[in-house]
Amino acid sequence: MDIFNIGDIVTLKSHPLFRVGKNKTPQKISEFSAQVPPLMLIKEVVFENKETKTQFDDKIEGSRIADLVKYSCVYFNANKSEFVEKTIYHSFLQSYKELKYFKKEKTEKPKDSIDLITEVSSYIPVLNYEYGKQVQFKTKKLEHRKSYALNNEKISGTSFQTPDFIVSGIRNEEQKDLFYPNREPKRIVCKQLFKVIWFCHFQQKFSEYFLPKEFLVEGLEI
Repeated sequence: MDIFNIGDIVTLKSHPLFRVGKNKTPQKISEFSAQVPPLMLIKEVVFENKETKTQFDDKIEGSRIADLVKYSCVYFNANKSEFVEKTIYHSFLQSYKELKYFKKEKTEKPKDSIDLITEVSSYIPVLNYEYGKQVQFKTKKLEHRKSYALNNEKISGTSFQTPDFIVSGIRNEEQKDLFYPNREPKRIVCKQLFKVIWFCHFQQKFSEYFLPKEFLVEGLEI
């Protein structure tokens, strides 16, 4: 099994942009926007002890209820202007690279244009700390470019698009409890986090949050 790494973009396998139409072309999202899962970034990889129970009942064939690999995933709830962390099993996730974005037909296409997934995969994280630097969350453009069958649903439903951030601090992540006694890996964590600041419209105040530096890229055109 190929595991995801720190900073990888993932989402639930049920995301509607993994589907294609009958003619194998990407379709606009027909679900309400509040029903579309967020794009998330991997913050931590957790390996369960191999003796962890993954079957509901040994007498029921195929009664699997858990994985031995799970992830701490981070996304941004734009409605509340806050970051959310959720632990999710490997079997529930899929890479953003398989998302199918709807495109309007154009008679002319710039020769130097590239598709969105290729563009995002070429992002270079902001690895050098610079106090006061403007940065973006890696999923911003992907969330912004989603196309809905009903435009009003995009406005009225849940949003996961992030604002731009300003780098305001730095800290090293504690590298402890990473291995089991037999030296098998237990956790993979980031090495360094950048603190970012933004204006939280929901609480009408400035908010700050520590994120792995692999989550951030320099300001890009949306």
